[in-house]
Amino acid sequence: TDATHFSPDGICTRAQAVTFLWRAAGSPAAKSAVMPFTDVKAGSYYYDAVLWAVENGITQGTTATTFGPGIICTRAQVVTFLYRYSGEEAETASSFSDVAADAYYAGAVNWAVENGVTQGVTATAFQPNSSCTRAQIVTFLYRYMAA
Repeated sequence: TDATHFSPDGICTRAQAVTFLWRAAGSPAAKSAVMPFTDVKAGSYYYDAVLWAVENGITQGTTATTFGPGIICTRAQVVTFLYRYSGEEAETASSFSDVAADAYYAGAVNWAVENGVTQGVTATAFQPNSSCTRAQIVTFLYRYMAA
C-alpha cells in the first residue's frame, strides 16, 4: 500500500484483486485495446489487468458497461477469478453450509478446496460474502501458483 507496508488486513478491491492475479500471471499484454468498461480509465494502475481479465473470461464486470474497480471484493469473487483463470473444472461438491449448490461461485469454491487454495474459514463455512483481505488473496494466489 506504500513503500514499506503491505496492509495484510486491508480489504481488497476488485481492481486490486484482478491486478494481483494479472501480475501473478506475468503481467501479460492484452490483445485488445478496447476497454468495455466506462469506469476503468486509461492510465489507471489496473487498466491493463482488467483488459486482460475481460479478454480471458476471468471477469465480466458488475454490469455490461462497468467493472466496479473500487468495490470491495468478496471471497466468492476472488476464488471465481482464480477458477476462471485456471480453466479447470471442479469434480466434487463442497461441504460448506454457506455455499448453495446453485450459487454462481459454487464451482469455484469446490475447485479451490480440491486444489488446496482454501479450506474455508471453518470446516463448514467458506463465508463467500465476506470481504477478502489482501492477505487472503495473496495466500490464495500463492497456493494456486505453487501447486
